[in-house]
Amino acid sequence: MATFDTRHDQMFPHLEAEEIARLRRFGEVRRFAAGDMLFHAGGVSPGMYVLLAGQVKIVRGDPLGAEALVIDQGPGQFLAELAQLSGKPALVSGRATTDGEALLIAPDRLRALLIAEAELGERIMRALILRRVSLIETGAGPVIVGPAGQGDVLRLISFLNRNGHPNQFLDSGADEGGRALIERFQVTADELPLVLCPGGEMLRNPSEQALARCIGLVGRVDPDKVYDVAVVGAGPAGLATAVYAASEGLSVLVLDARAFGGQAGASARIENYLGFPTGVSGMALMARAYNQAQKFGADLAIPDAVTTVETAPDPAHGRFRLNLSYGDAAHARAVVIASGARYRRLDVPGVDAFEAASIHYWASPLERKLCAGEEVVLIGGGNSAGQATVFLAGQAAKVWLLVRGPGLEATMSKYLIDRIKGLANVELVAESEVTALAGAEGALRTVTWRHRKSGAETTRPIRHLFLFIGAEPNTAWMEGCPVRLDNRGFVLTGDQLGPGRRPLETSRDGVFAIGDVRSGSVKRVAAAVGEGAQVVAALHGYLADSLV
Repeated sequence: MATFDTRHDQMFPHLEAEEIARLRRFGEVRRFAAGDMLFHAGGVSPGMYVLLAGQVKIVRGDPLGAEALVIDQGPGQFLAELAQLSGKPALVSGRATTDGEALLIAPDRLRALLIAEAELGERIMRALILRRVSLIETGAGPVIVGPAGQGDVLRLISFLNRNGHPNQFLDSGADEGGRALIERFQVTADELPLVLCPGGEMLRNPSEQALARCIGLVGRVDPDKVYDVAVVGAGPAGLATAVYAASEGLSVLVLDARAFGGQAGASARIENYLGFPTGVSGMALMARAYNQAQKFGADLAIPDAVTTVETAPDPAHGRFRLNLSYGDAAHARAVVIASGARYRRLDVPGVDAFEAASIHYWASPLERKLCAGEEVVLIGGGNSAGQATVFLAGQAAKVWLLVRGPGLEATMSKYLIDRIKGLANVELVAESEVTALAGAEGALRTVTWRHRKSGAETTRPIRHLFLFIGAEPNTAWMEGCPVRLDNRGFVLTGDQLGPGRRPLETSRDGVFAIGDVRSGSVKRVAAAVGEGAQVVAALHGYLADSLV
């Protein structure tokens, strides 16, 4: 059942008069008249409204311009979801149906409320999160129109899903509404997918960055603001730094070129993370961290890539200037590199032709749906590969699990090995490697693999190939941020550089490195989170010394 039905009371709680009285110090009273729009989808809402009198109808639009009622709200209820926590554009519209008044709490004051009023803040935060979940379930936000399975369609849906942003997909080949939109706007096949943003803008096969700008997912970074720390990378290590640093009063900017969560966010289920005995999906865990960072006041610019880190020309602008992919710049007193690692690509001819639609580097519900009832090949023997295998086996007809070694025991946790052994539709193919891919027009049709000892080859009808074949440091961007690396390209820190260096500090004063990108790090989510907390202590020491 939908979250709206199962957790309705938590999504839309009624505040008592005494609770509203406690909130008054965080906002100001605004009056409205029947018919007034308090906020509209695609426009930036001024904050959270707590209704004191009157009624407001919450609606969302559909792709053809009609409105659908979400809920009617009245006195004692509040109007907001996660977008209002950070001042991003609203995903729904609020129209007054009667005269009334409300307490308006701006985003910065809302964050202060969540911290100062712990019990009440917990109820509000839970409601904001559940409302976002419900909007994801019902398909609010931008509408993507195009052929099912097309590479660019998958690219944009995956981008929005990994950023926890609601969206709706219309198959232009099967959905009458999708065909009507294409005819209305006279969109040609090479311009698909078409994207309709909540604010009314229309994009034709946009880049992820263009889509992010259109829906307000990322805004301009203030070039005049000097942050205490800029964090490059929003995986477990980067988000942990943001949470701990912001909660201790440091001003924090987090930048990531694609999405929050990193590789951990793509994990179907994490079962060996402390405190989650029944397991948690990587997206759920990282979304909580992302929301937690916002709660404590960290600024997050995603997607926005750092191109260079240079010494700021004006000392008044901090020590570092970070040049960004949009031509913007950010200034900070210290920098934390948490850019993680990326999966290696398969060294087989033709990989490039199939990467858009048929070759995947993570296994989310989107990919699992694509391969429902089909055979798939998954390459890799680590824990991420094991989690993906179990997840995909829930819908795939068969999962061929290929590894170069003699088995899984040396590279995968025992609980995952035991679970895989119990799956009748998973077959382990040891000491084997893929040698050929075949297909047409970007769609994979067959995969061939060879046994490394016998030379025997097997070819199967495969449309989706999943790669979890190890990671390499994500340091290509660091040509513009010169720090010393080890012989495998990971960043050297602390004692690895000799005596006198602060823990986790690189060869460049004021630049720190944590998580998978750091030489010698333990490639586990818990270890990355631990380093994210540890580096905050080092940052305090560095910032204190730099003021002397």
